[in-house]
Amino acid sequence: LRRCRLLDPFNVKRAAGSFELCYNTMLYFLRAWEVPQPPTEAAVVIHGLFQRPAGYESMLRGLQKNFEPIFFSYPMLRFDLMKSARALNAVLDRRRDVARFHFVAVGYGGLILRQAIAMNPPWLKKLGRTVSVAVPNQGCGLAEKYQGKWWYPQLLGQAGKAILPKSVSLLPPFRGDFAVISGGRDDGKGYFSKIRGDNDGVLSVAETKLNGAKEEYLVMDSPHFSLHRNEKVVSMTDSFLTTGRLGRRQRIRKEQSYTSLWDN
Repeated sequence: LRRCRLLDPFNVKRAAGSFELCYNTMLYFLRAWEVPQPPTEAAVVIHGLFQRPAGYESMLRGLQKNFEPIFFSYPMLRFDLMKSARALNAVLDRRRDVARFHFVAVGYGGLILRQAIAMNPPWLKKLGRTVSVAVPNQGCGLAEKYQGKWWYPQLLGQAGKAILPKSVSLLPPFRGDFAVISGGRDDGKGYFSKIRGDNDGVLSVAETKLNGAKEEYLVMDSPHFSLHRNEKVVSMTDSFLTTGRLGRRQRIRKEQSYTSLWDN
């Protein structure tokens, strides 16, 4: 990582330059401010397209009870999938103080994680659990439909090619225990009529599924770009990373997949 910035909790820039400079400066302030040591397990949140850190405040607050939350951001228009994955691996490999990495992968962030895993980085030995939230695990059909439009590369930048079904099919699945959370209406139509089957307005439920998921859940009151802010999603994410179960009170069995267990 050639250029990094260190921001404090008030978004004030404390250092800029190499990763090593920013990391060492962070350690200095942690000692100077007598900040308590964070948990040894981290929850890495990787955002989706067109999303900002401010939209993840509730998610990060929920995770900090049991984990050190790490928010990984990337320049969507300038970085292709491989470059974003390399940046993620570089950050995590330098965190030798973390005993275990869990992940919350939202939208395109899930593809970054899958690409990072394909590179077999050193941190992979410390892989924990993963929650996939509205990730185009089978690619995005809308992207395939509109990729020839003049505005497509301007809107999606380098990510435009990576979300196509053919590109996604080349990625390995998540490793370890993972859960899939999808958005929809459970009515066979979803939020957007131009997408076949139930959908969250951007992805069909079928496009978010991935073989090997330990648990699955359908959230019916949040479209694609607000799914990560849904209270149920925040609660279930923390629960799965902590216990390996989306539901705190009873296990969601495979035959109960995509049912409104939380409303019962």
